Amino acid sequence: MSEITLQTLHDLIVRQGGELRNEMAAIRARINGLPLLEKAIEVLQRDVRLLRSAVNDMARVNLTAGEAQALHDDVDQTMILVRDLAARVATIEQEIAKDR
Repeated sequence: MSEITLQTLHDLIVRQGGELRNEMAAIRARINGLPLLEKAIEVLQRDVRLLRSAVNDMARVNLTAGEAQALHDDVDQTMILVRDLAARVATIEQEIAKDR
């Protein structure tokens, strides 16, 4: 059997510490995203209610398939931008909180 030297033990701790830091960074990113998910769910619930009423109104106006697709595309693009901005704001808030 080989002897465990202080250097070997140190190297093992350093390597595992680095791995642990990487795992913690991934976990931290997920935890930091939880408030964003909660907000996104609230927005989606509100949007579902609004879409239900809009569908009822559109049924009375004879909306074409092209108009409906254009509406979906616009809403999708807007939601992507909102999510990106929310993520950026959350990151900035965390950085400010770290500096305090």
